[in-house]
Amino acid sequence: MKDLTTVVFNRLRLKSLITLHSDRDTEKRWHYDTMMLSIGDLATQTRESVKTLRYWTDQQLLETRRGNNNYRYYSPDTPKRVAFIRRTQALGFSLEEIKSILELRSEGVQPCNEVRHELSQHLAAVQARIAELGRLETELVARLAWAKAHPDPDCAAEGCVYLEPRTT
Repeated sequence: MKDLTTVVFNRLRLKSLITLHSDRDTEKRWHYDTMMLSIGDLATQTRESVKTLRYWTDQQLLETRRGNNNYRYYSPDTPKRVAFIRRTQALGFSLEEIKSILELRSEGVQPCNEVRHELSQHLAAVQARIAELGRLETELVARLAWAKAHPDPDCAAEGCVYLEPRTT
């Protein structure tokens, strides 16, 4: 893990090496005039792996620019977006759903209605899963009770008599 001195040194070195300029026609190359973050610096700040950040960038969840050295550089606001992605994932949103929210925001649309709908759907899915887990718990408790009551059963079943369909 890089210490703070190394991170600051790398940023200062990059800042002095890179400037913003336009090439021929409309192609623009990004260099740097502002304090941008390398992927390593972003990983250090956010405690995410470089591999995860690359994946999110490839999935267009994070915006990046390439320097003359072809390295990825992120804006100083990117750690906020990384935190948003993690927080939203923790609520059960897929990366595709997160991307959709971010795209709406980038188009100037407040995604609150869509997010409210998604939250409602996620809540319904969680409630259904909790009910399913409750039924599974009941089944496991019953099977374990039967197994304890029959510690040495006649086990002629395919796998194990404890896992065979039970008749009540």
